[in-house]
Amino acid sequence: MKSVKHCLRRWTAPIGAALLAFGLAGTAWTPAAVSEEEEKPLIIMLGNSASEAFWQPVIHGFEQAGEDLGFEARFRAPGPKGYASAYEYTLAVENAIASKPDALIIANTRPEAMNDTIKSAVDQGIPVILSNSGFGQQKIVGALAFIGMDEWLNGRVGGEQLKKTGAKHALVITLAPGIPDVDNRTGGFIEGFAPGKATTVEVPKETVDDTVKLMNAMLANVEKDDTIDSIFSIGGNLSASMLIARERLGERGESMHFGTIDLGDPVVRGLVDGKLDFALDQQQYMQGYLPAVFLMMYLRYDIMPATDFIPTGPGIITAENAARIIELSAQQIR
Repeated sequence: MKSVKHCLRRWTAPIGAALLAFGLAGTAWTPAAVSEEEEKPLIIMLGNSASEAFWQPVIHGFEQAGEDLGFEARFRAPGPKGYASAYEYTLAVENAIASKPDALIIANTRPEAMNDTIKSAVDQGIPVILSNSGFGQQKIVGALAFIGMDEWLNGRVGGEQLKKTGAKHALVITLAPGIPDVDNRTGGFIEGFAPGKATTVEVPKETVDDTVKLMNAMLANVEKDDTIDSIFSIGGNLSASMLIARERLGERGESMHFGTIDLGDPVVRGLVDGKLDFALDQQQYMQGYLPAVFLMMYLRYDIMPATDFIPTGPGIITAENAARIIELSAQQIR
């Protein structure tokens, strides 16, 4: 791995500019004169497929940080669209380590399978920040920090927000158990919605893009129980089906309440049109940008924030502030 001084002494000024933008810099930053042939540091980020709308702001934030701070930004996805297997994630981390990066940013989606491999990167002297997935795992693997969401809290805020609409019985669209972040969102929602009743519909992860199957599952459950007065989607990729189900339910759909976690074009337009009561935003652009800022500070100066958990949300989006999101969504920022 390249030495810190060799890689990073020329990047003082860009880091300072980025930190000032976030209100984090308190002292003067002075650029050092270095030849243009100086090799840029390499930071690799591991996340989900770039074809997923959710990940596009993350990737954009990471790549923008590379331009702003002057490092080589390489984003890698372990598998095709959707949730990759534990083996694919672990192999992706191993391949990233083999590339001898100066630092790694990892979405730790499968802690039980990935932790040992991530820890091996740390043991080899590669600084690691967990981002997007892996809340609570940072100390276990020796990562410098986790940047993203406490997903239990994310779900709980969703339950509390839906309860404020007056809803009493929510149909919760989630995935089959086994994915920690999703499980925590579901459990958190049930806690936040209490004492309201939550009926969960667990769908296989392979069907998250099958709009018809998801819509039919929602309609079947709503139609057989006339006490259901709301639907909550545990993730933005399930929300398009929820909005279609709302239309198919006619007058009953118009009287119900709807909420979701995560944004996306159908979600934002549903908010603007008044078809969704709210959505919870992870503000995932920061999940790509901030880890790079902190890693560059660490590599250059061996400093990090005093906390190892930097939350990026949830931000509550309603019809009142959704219009602005459309513009930012087109720029792959929201």
